[in-house]
Amino acid sequence: YVGACATYGSFSYLKYGMMRLFSQLAQECDLATGRILWVAGHSGPETAEDARTHFGILSPGVTQLFPDGHVINLHPREHNEVAPALAAAFATDVPIIALHLTRPPVEIPDRAALGMASHLDAARGAYVLRDFDDRAHDGVVLVQGTSVVANIVKLLPWFQSGGPNVKVVCCVSHELFRLQDRDYKRKVLPIDEWEDSMICATQGRRVVRDWI
Repeated sequence: YVGACATYGSFSYLKYGMMRLFSQLAQECDLATGRILWVAGHSGPETAEDARTHFGILSPGVTQLFPDGHVINLHPREHNEVAPALAAAFATDVPIIALHLTRPPVEIPDRAALGMASHLDAARGAYVLRDFDDRAHDGVVLVQGTSVVANIVKLLPWFQSGGPNVKVVCCVSHELFRLQDRDYKRKVLPIDEWEDSMICATQGRRVVRDWI
């Protein structure tokens, strides 16, 4: 069976105890346990009129508090990325899949016109929003979270027409990215570029520590 539950991202800690018990069962019990889809709704600071009481930039980090290989966290940039990312996560045998969704009605960009990768690449955990051009390289910007990525997308024409020559990588899921083949990971984020990068995210710095 596949179970599902949801709450505001800022209240994800209320479900952690149950999820931890399920995770322990999945690790140590000979019985098949199925899967859980754990939706963290309005995850991050984008909570509109609910304001500070629902301001979840740190509390959604509880969805990371499991052994490596026992949870997949998904941070789609917009709704078109949800299905590919979910499909990739459910194609694994990981028992807990945490889907972080946000609230703002962002404009969906024309990816082809901007030279962005397809939304289907969200299934690979990370993909290149903008690659370097022929000028000297000015570093890499890792981006995660709806409003952050929406704002960086607005800057893409500026980067192309005289702004800094940065490579922009959209970070959807560190766990899915780790599962990719070596060639893909080297293409998207080789270690020398990773070491010359910064991250912009809608979550606390501790929550994105895997990308750091």
